Amino acid sequence: MKKLQHILYTFILVIICLTAPQIQAQTKDDSIEHLLQRVRVTFNQNNEQEFYDAIYKYRNYLLEKDDLSGFYLSWKNEVLYDVNHNHFYRALRKTMAMQNDMEERGAKREYYHTTHLRGIIYSLRGNIPLAHQYFEKALEQVDHAKPANLVALYMDLSNIEMDTQPIDAMKHLNCAIEIIKANGASFEYSDAIGFKVIVAFAMRDWKQVNEAYAEYMDLKERLGDDFSTTYYNYAVICKSVADKRYDDAIRQTHELTNTTDIYKFQTEVYELAGDTIHAFEAQKRYLAVKDSVNNVIMSEEMIGSANDLHNAEMRNVAVAKRNQLLQWALPSVIIAGLLIGFFIYRMNRLRYLRKLQKQNHELLIARDKAQESERMKINFLQNMSHEIRTPLNVISGYAQIISNPNARLTDTERADMALRITHSTSIIVHIVDEILDISGKESIHYLDKTDLVNCNQLAREMLAPYMGQQGDVEVKFEALLKDSCCILVNRHEVEKILHHLLDNAAKFTQQGNITLRTYQNKTDNHMVCFSVTDTGCGIKEGDEEKIFEHFYKSDVYKEGVGLGLSLARRVARQLGGDVILDTNYKEGCRFILKLPKE
Repeated sequence: MKKLQHILYTFILVIICLTAPQIQAQTKDDSIEHLLQRVRVTFNQNNEQEFYDAIYKYRNYLLEKDDLSGFYLSWKNEVLYDVNHNHFYRALRKTMAMQNDMEERGAKREYYHTTHLRGIIYSLRGNIPLAHQYFEKALEQVDHAKPANLVALYMDLSNIEMDTQPIDAMKHLNCAIEIIKANGASFEYSDAIGFKVIVAFAMRDWKQVNEAYAEYMDLKERLGDDFSTTYYNYAVICKSVADKRYDDAIRQTHELTNTTDIYKFQTEVYELAGDTIHAFEAQKRYLAVKDSVNNVIMSEEMIGSANDLHNAEMRNVAVAKRNQLLQWALPSVIIAGLLIGFFIYRMNRLRYLRKLQKQNHELLIARDKAQESERMKINFLQNMSHEIRTPLNVISGYAQIISNPNARLTDTERADMALRITHSTSIIVHIVDEILDISGKESIHYLDKTDLVNCNQLAREMLAPYMGQQGDVEVKFEALLKDSCCILVNRHEVEKILHHLLDNAAKFTQQGNITLRTYQNKTDNHMVCFSVTDTGCGIKEGDEEKIFEHFYKSDVYKEGVGLGLSLARRVARQLGGDVILDTNYKEGCRFILKLPKE
């Protein structure tokens, strides 16, 4: 639950800041209190520049006072700020810079900070095994005489173990609670007990849920403003489930502020209630939101990599300029005596600059190819993740229901579920066929054209399956070619192109009409045209050529992987023709397939 993790890391910051009074007592300087207050205030705001300015001044002050411990703690706060704002690439770069700084200063006692931060970053990026290794290593490195540092690590371990190793998670949480209790921190104690309700829920230990919840509510009554409400809504949901008040629990999930946690808790509540259908639906929504978050993280990391490459290029340019300035600083008194040598030097330098420019140009080309490859990979993964996972979930869900001997289903319901399973299987087969088809077409440049095809007859046959199947949409055929007009082509491939164009029209047209027309190309008598015109949503300006790229989808919620138009254009060009979008038509979409007569 990434929202819970973000909450936990904000709690860790509070624990870290408990060391501030010690610093103040040592320095007895009012300025440090002012600087620390600015850090605390700006940490919970969205103005990055203000926070970075505050933390920079605070860190420099501590460095001037030779307080390395406080210096690295403040640096750690900056990284946690980036983590809480999903800047994982930036956070990891700063963590590496912090470790290099520690090595240069010989601050071995502070190494655990960077180890701890790596565990936090990898846990939020979903790499739980690696995060667990870093947290365990940080426990070995940390000074056990400072309980605040131990609390943060035990809480982190409990958080990442909660879903897969809840018993171990409870052990680590109890260690943190004992340390907090020994130090008399009321606010932090109530916060940890609230989290204990959630861990007990993950263990399905309803007795412990009830006991922890009772203690949590007692603390709420006794502590007043010192009571932490961080996990209050989560604890209430866990208590409702423990009391088997599942409807109340589902209603209470809507009080949560994080969409991922809403669907995660709903999945578990429905599952415990025995409602497999709603659990399946909630799980689908949870996976969709989780995939969206992961895509944002992936995009942020790609941008960070691109910026690093750009900075490297800028450094190369700066070095070249610096070299040029140094060369012009040669004493003018020796120019006459070194004319020949200078001429040779200039020639060598020009060759070097040409070589450097060539290398920079090759680097730019390599970067563009890498970015394009990465973009296509991301598009492919996003499409495959959604388009294949959805039918697979349908197949899995309905198969479990049908195979359940206790499920009381009518014959009609069973037939409907079987039909849905068959339809989902067909979708997966169609997606795989499209991927194999586009892969095969990439490796060939010529298609056999030995089929004599009657244009109007082919058009009528292709349009027949769509007649009367589109609800309020009128499907019609207009023949402007003579019925005797025939062309020599690859019939199978032309049928696939027309199928893609008609299928797109049917998919995006809710009312109006779809028209398939055959006619002679006005500008080239050697070409015949098949146009598919619809009154659907159309193509937005600027996407006229993007729609022909691999995996591009103008509407990500429509079924398909975005290969149809790309495949249609490639095959048409291999046949000596083309597929284009008529940009003059504004009532919807008009795609034109051009094919040579001979």
